[in-house]
Amino acid sequence: MIGYFYKRSWTLRPAPLFYAIYLLCVGLLIACGEERPENAELLARVGDVEISATDLLAFEAGGEKALDQVQHLRNLQILVDREILLLAANEQDWAQDKGILTELDRRETKALADAMLQRYVKEKAVVSEQEIEKAYLQQGWGEQVVTIEIFVKTREQARMGRDFEEVGREFAVDPYYGVLTGESKRMAYSPFDGPQAVVEAVFALDQGKVTAAISMHGGYVIAKVAERRQAALVEVEEGIRATLLKEKQKQLRQSYLRHLKWDLGTDFNAEGMELVVGALKGETPWKTMGDLQRHMSVYAFEGFEMDVEEVIEAVRPSGDLWLQASTDAVNEKLAESHFPNKIMAHDARRKGLHETAAFASSRASALGNLLLMKLREHVLAEASEPSEEDLAAFYEQHKRRFRSAAWAELEEILVDDPATARDLLAQLEAGADFPTLANAHTQRRKAKNGRIYVSQSQAPVLGEAWMNAVMNAELNQLSGPIQSKGGYSIFRVIEMHPEVYHTLDDEQVRYKVTRDVRERLEREHFNAYVRDLRKKYATQIEVFEQHLQLLPDGAVSVNN
Repeated sequence: MIGYFYKRSWTLRPAPLFYAIYLLCVGLLIACGEERPENAELLARVGDVEISATDLLAFEAGGEKALDQVQHLRNLQILVDREILLLAANEQDWAQDKGILTELDRRETKALADAMLQRYVKEKAVVSEQEIEKAYLQQGWGEQVVTIEIFVKTREQARMGRDFEEVGREFAVDPYYGVLTGESKRMAYSPFDGPQAVVEAVFALDQGKVTAAISMHGGYVIAKVAERRQAALVEVEEGIRATLLKEKQKQLRQSYLRHLKWDLGTDFNAEGMELVVGALKGETPWKTMGDLQRHMSVYAFEGFEMDVEEVIEAVRPSGDLWLQASTDAVNEKLAESHFPNKIMAHDARRKGLHETAAFASSRASALGNLLLMKLREHVLAEASEPSEEDLAAFYEQHKRRFRSAAWAELEEILVDDPATARDLLAQLEAGADFPTLANAHTQRRKAKNGRIYVSQSQAPVLGEAWMNAVMNAELNQLSGPIQSKGGYSIFRVIEMHPEVYHTLDDEQVRYKVTRDVRERLEREHFNAYVRDLRKKYATQIEVFEQHLQLLPDGAVSVNN
């Protein structure tokens, strides 16, 4: 229940025809059997609000395809809980809260703009199979790059100029928890995948090369190109389709916006823009502006305008100074979302979209969501803070997330066939110099004098059986031949470093554990609040068990 009102988007669309057909079929089936209960589509009532089978099916649309009765019941409880929470929220004096009304207006504008995009852009953008095949053949989208990646905290760590595996072993951290792990991960990218910075960097490199540090998630990614390969069309066609569709929609959107600017007779006021730029740069203090300056027009259209205050709020929501502000920079920032949404929403209003029943229902739902978010914030302010016992219990349960993987330093020779490996092993056992034989025979790239460093995280790359043999080998004892990825290996482990668990004394570990425990406590506190509301409003809640049983997959008993 807790995340429900965050997941719902404000959309202007009628219930899909599927639901109507489905309910008709259910009705016909029942008519042919036992008598259909009166008002059978009604599943629940909370106060004056009724929840129907159509509401439930709409809520479940896009999720699991084959839902059993237990899942239907669980989802119905989510809808019931939402209405219970709205009863509690409506008892507060929040409906006229300035912050809520401002956000409601913003969402209304976005919803209307999205509806126009759907009508004039998305419904018209179509990608054919021929276009996909052409792009696959002509634009290189069949190529894939397989990488090994490490995530480090600082650019200095990424620029050490040392061996890639060594940097990973010494500096790689968990992107989520920020603790040292020494582990890498294996990824596969097509040209249209994200993140764009990583994809562009690895596609520009040959196999075996390593990217420069790429800023991401508060740290830096370094990627090594492990393999370049050709992917079959069936593997990448959905990605190609999405990319081509996105480009077509972009072109149609630009065309639609150009038409609107011309149709609405855009009028630009340079004096108003000058005030905006001055305020953004701190040259004209915002607090000293009078109402006439704040509400001076910057852009005027048929029926509405954008004043100085609105433009400043749109391009500087944080309130910080923008020392590089200029007319072009402000216009570029406005063009990202605010300006297009504003004129598309106006187009929707002049065509009467805001007066439809679907929009009125969507607006009411959006207001309800905002009230629920306000209620959640109010309730969670009373949640308890994590105790040391809570932190310790969570840490023990998730301890493996806070470990650095075991790693080993070894001398190794990798060759193509087992016979050569056995011959080299015999020479070593007879006293031959390991570095000399390694330099002459090993096929392990970047191995100097046969010396390499490996960690358990590399098992998918080097082979599970070989890695297990290395990690369980006795120090300074020759082992092999053992099959590894790329050939047959003989090795001698020189140094072994066991896995290390970072404790709650580590600042990063404590911060991450505290955050996760606090989220759990808030979730439990809010769920307890919902249970109390169910008792408080019990006389206003009705669930029609016999009607719920008419949904697919047999009968179910409702336990309150």
